[in-house]
Amino acid sequence: MARILLIEDEAILRRNIVDRIRADGHEVVDAGTAEAGIDLATLLAPDLVITDLRLPGQDGLHVLREVRRISPRCLVVLLTAHGSRDTALEAIRDGAYDYLTKPVELRDLMVLIERAIRHARALDAVECNRLSERRRGTLDAIIGVSPAIQELRLRVRQLAAAPAMKLRHPPTILIRGETGVGKTLLAHAIHNEGPRRDGPFVHVTAGGDDGADIETELFGDAGHGGGVARRGLFEMARGGTLFLDEISRLPADARTRLSAVMERRTISVAGGTGERPIDVQIIAATQFDLRAAVQRGDFRGDLFHRLNEFVFEIPPLRERTEDVSALAAWFVGKHAERLGRPAPRLSDAAVAALQSCPWPGNAREMSHAIDRALLVCSDCIEPEHLMLPVAGESPGDGGLTIRLPGETIELDFERDCLSLDEVEQRILRAAFAHTNGNLSRTARLLGLTREAVRYRLARSEAPTPSAAPPQAGGGDLIVPRNADAPRAAL
Repeated sequence: MARILLIEDEAILRRNIVDRIRADGHEVVDAGTAEAGIDLATLLAPDLVITDLRLPGQDGLHVLREVRRISPRCLVVLLTAHGSRDTALEAIRDGAYDYLTKPVELRDLMVLIERAIRHARALDAVECNRLSERRRGTLDAIIGVSPAIQELRLRVRQLAAAPAMKLRHPPTILIRGETGVGKTLLAHAIHNEGPRRDGPFVHVTAGGDDGADIETELFGDAGHGGGVARRGLFEMARGGTLFLDEISRLPADARTRLSAVMERRTISVAGGTGERPIDVQIIAATQFDLRAAVQRGDFRGDLFHRLNEFVFEIPPLRERTEDVSALAAWFVGKHAERLGRPAPRLSDAAVAALQSCPWPGNAREMSHAIDRALLVCSDCIEPEHLMLPVAGESPGDGGLTIRLPGETIELDFERDCLSLDEVEQRILRAAFAHTNGNLSRTARLLGLTREAVRYRLARSEAPTPSAAPPQAGGGDLIVPRNADAPRAAL
């Protein structure tokens, strides 16, 4: 259903059109003069305005100009007499959506209305996607006060203002950094700060074992031999940005083809004929040293040099501890809003614990730790709520440490250790005790459903939720150091 404003001075025609539009389920208001119609447009913000070109007083062109000024997203359709066709065409050049010639066939008018409504909805979807994209990554979302982060913001602004970014073939950008540092966030920020901000941002993860699938996804398929034609991501990103996440994992055949596309700046669809020019900003990201990979023979040298035109290096969080406090506070606010609860404060001890943590998973791992803490804390986050690894208790890269009520388990994969089932059962019992036998909180803490927790408790012959006695204090749980968490700010 749409909200439609009809401006028509002929009373009988106006009533017939109103009745027909309402019969199709739309909301409609009407006016007999341009002045009354403009007042209604200001008050009601309609989706579509249908106006006669010739009206007493001000005419339909005045309505068009005023409606476009009041509500640029509103579409305007003109009703014209036979002799006013040239004026109607001029109005379309000035922003009118379409026109119909009188006498108006109601069936034709309803077809035009439905087409205009679909067009308006498509424009709304595009604008919604643009707003969503801009919220997904901007320079303001790059949190930090360290010299490295300030330099990063400066370089993004300088790059966005460079004349070369407005070219049809802008320089390729490579983002390097460990997992979790915010490479995707930086790619969004580069897109949203640059001249292609109103174009699409297409994100593709380059990993995967099936090279043919990723090639089709990137470059498309003409669909010969009874197949269905598919547009590739290069075409879908036209006028915008194509973000190739973890480029080092792109299969070899796809790397070869990508290198050729970047050299020629044209694309040939598999099974098709001819070449089409590409018009995209290419941003690639990797956590690995591509130069070393080239030297080992694991990555194409020509592709590396084409990707390496403009490089951003994001340092790991452990090298910029001055950013930890601000970043933690940002995560507290973000996760508290998502959970619908007041944001707790971080104690000085919690901040110190965060700053002393090496964060192998970087900002993503910190996001996960803060999210966990908000599930179990009240109005203040203390170190025990963060459940961080304790210094000296980790067996190193070959294992992890888990502290449970009354015991500490060290898993060292260089030698014999507990089975996965045994570790799972101990963690489950500890989490269940930590939440005082609360099934829902246990499920949230472990990222499971209530049914999954209930099943695992029953399988482990632990006390059922109804029979579990409340336990004060609860156990402290350490997750693996490389635990994955939602991608977030730098």
